[in-house]
Amino acid sequence: MRDEQPQKLDPLVLLVEDELGLSKLMVMILEDEGYRVVEAANGAQGLVKLEQEKPALIITDYMMPELNGYEMICTIRKNPAFDDVPILMMSAALPQQLPVDDLVDHFLPKGTGLEKLVTTIRHLIETGGKRSEPTP
Repeated sequence: MRDEQPQKLDPLVLLVEDELGLSKLMVMILEDEGYRVVEAANGAQGLVKLEQEKPALIITDYMMPELNGYEMICTIRKNPAFDDVPILMMSAALPQQLPVDDLVDHFLPKGTGLEKLVTTIRHLIETGGKRSEPTP
């Protein structure tokens, strides 16, 4: 009889992005870094996926159809069950234009370089979203 230890799963990332090409690229990047990924095309789908899975990180766009990123985040932040899930928002809009300062753990503009993106994701997952800057 051999000792069976539970297999540790790679961290799960919930990716909420309506641009199919960008979503597929993000999935490839995340999987290459060793993360499992669940995708949603808008905030409404993101909330459904969040109820089904317990991600280590949520990455979301701001502008999406049906339920935008801001509305989704507001709903998430009202639920104490998800207090410990960090949220990374990525948008083409500038952070000053978006009313999300206290709702997200980090903001990156779309088009951020791969190294900064990966470092930020790793930092948010490792720290649980504690508000400090990742080291490059």
